[in-house]
Amino acid sequence: MMKNRNLYIALFLLLTVTVFSQEIIYKNQNMILGTINPSFFGFADTSKAGVIYSSEGFSSASQSQNKYGFVNHFFEDKDFSLALDIQTQDISSLGYSTSQANLHYIYKATLTNEWVFNPSVSVGFGNSSLDFNSLIFEDQINGLTGTINSVTMDPVNVDNKVNYLDIGAGVAINNSKNMFFGFNLKHINNPETSFNSAASNKKDLFISLQTGFEYDLNPYSQSYILPEYSYLYLYNSFSKQGEKTRIDLYQQAILGNVGFGLNEHFNNYGKFSVSQLGTSLSVFVEEIEIGVNYSFELGSKKLAGLSFNTFEIYLTFDFNPFKKNKRGNNSRFFDM
Repeated sequence: MMKNRNLYIALFLLLTVTVFSQEIIYKNQNMILGTINPSFFGFADTSKAGVIYSSEGFSSASQSQNKYGFVNHFFEDKDFSLALDIQTQDISSLGYSTSQANLHYIYKATLTNEWVFNPSVSVGFGNSSLDFNSLIFEDQINGLTGTINSVTMDPVNVDNKVNYLDIGAGVAINNSKNMFFGFNLKHINNPETSFNSAASNKKDLFISLQTGFEYDLNPYSQSYILPEYSYLYLYNSFSKQGEKTRIDLYQQAILGNVGFGLNEHFNNYGKFSVSQLGTSLSVFVEEIEIGVNYSFELGSKKLAGLSFNTFEIYLTFDFNPFKKNKRGNNSRFFDM
């Protein structure tokens, strides 16, 4: 029974990798907006660097390890930003790994005294690899006993590596007080990622909408309960890629140098769906911000009796020398 369950999980993960999970979406996207829309690397004219580590799956033996790093710089005299990010994904139980490096150009256009428009273009180079020794073929599966044989007679007519070029574009618009919107497209050129030269597995066009709002909970510093700088930060995003749709909802209370949040995630893969509830904690120390997010699956119908859980941790550093003078004001719009 245990072997059947592990086989079920492995087959599901392989299906997820090759068909559904073409795009890695991080749970802390509300804190590092550039992960989902590179136009936000130009938000608030900042120069930052940061990393994310994410682990998600049904068990320790079938988890996907995702890593993301970025650096961006705002050129004040030229009104544009450049950003570089690198992300990797590894599923050791399947011998699958992928990595991609992206370069982003973000232009700043001032619309009014309050509104700023940031269009962006992105060019990336990706690489995926597959270890055939970790794959399971039909003739290896013994349906009577549930065991897996070590030898297969099936021919392997695939490459173990594939390289591809990736192109994207996006826009973001925000005011200087409390609101922003974003829209972006990824994989505009539908890069080919198939390991089999006789078949096709192009990345579907990724479409995403984002919106954010910040509300000052203590505008006149008259509350005896809340810190002087207290905000409610709301963020939502909608994404679609092929048959896959996703909705992410975030609610965070930023109380001085600490942030507490809840987040909800709804994934639809055609006839299959996963819903998760997450909790987050963020700590601000001058130019440094560090946070964690843990999400667990909702509902009683779980694959092989296991829950799909996600753990994520992120760290960012702001190069603006004036950040150390914030004195507890961690509003997303502080510098605007």
